[in-house]
Amino acid sequence: LYGLKKTGTGLIRSVESLRLDMRKWGIHYEANGSRPYFIGHEREDVVEHRKKVIDYFLAREHNYYRLTDDDEPEWIKPTSKTPVILITHDESSFRSGEISSKRWIVGDTAPFHMKGRGKTLMISDFLVAHSSGPFFRLSDQEYSKACKKYPELEDNEGVHYEKNSATASIAIGNDSYFDNETVLSQFTRLLKLLEFKTEYKQHDIEILVDNATTHSKKEYSITDFSKKIGTKCEVSSIDWLVENDQFHTLNCHFTGGEHKGKAKGMVVIGKELGLDVNDKMKVDLLREKLASHAAFKTV
Repeated sequence: LYGLKKTGTGLIRSVESLRLDMRKWGIHYEANGSRPYFIGHEREDVVEHRKKVIDYFLAREHNYYRLTDDDEPEWIKPTSKTPVILITHDESSFRSGEISSKRWIVGDTAPFHMKGRGKTLMISDFLVAHSSGPFFRLSDQEYSKACKKYPELEDNEGVHYEKNSATASIAIGNDSYFDNETVLSQFTRLLKLLEFKTEYKQHDIEILVDNATTHSKKEYSITDFSKKIGTKCEVSSIDWLVENDQFHTLNCHFTGGEHKGKAKGMVVIGKELGLDVNDKMKVDLLREKLASHAAFKTV
């Protein structure tokens, strides 16, 4: 039918034939460009908190260093009596081999995708809204003075710090996670270094922290779970805190009945967590539903 040479007498269709049909149906194969991550970004509590943060800064914008909205932006100095240096804490993960180089696309739509695959380098740094930025860093002379007062700055305590700064990096899978202890140690280092930043004298300092509520590590990810009963799942149980700090645990495998010992899958787990899920939902939607529950939140 498509001019392809048939190599057998069976009715199994070739990969080439299926690809041609997909193109006929308007599905095309193209380079896998950037797509947005989505888990948790638009939860009601996240949206509400984001609005509060934005409103706070808009109401006090005259206190901060800002940039003009031009092709060649320039710094606008604060007009308040006490100018503020805004430092933004940011954690970024860089993954290798996370997604395939190409993908099938229907029309102009591109599916969402989730984080979780590939080797990861995690960076925790501090961006500065000031002409000395974009990242916080001391000069060699300033850092030398800081080390004389705080000699412990030369000890990185197992974390990889960039020169003269509090920017830290770890390779997930080889090093520890950025947990509470690590982050507090990083901020202690930052506060010691800030004391010696000459350009910040006579300024107030405000720090906007990424994931400030907690920095607790989840030993499992939403991507560790499959949809159906009996599919592979290496997570034995999930746990979370509710109001009044009550600790809850849910087994991820059946402990009795006809499915005893089998993995529950996302549909069953979702129902046991009280979520509105069913077995007709696609995997991405199930993951989004489960990610809204405290058992899968890291903040």
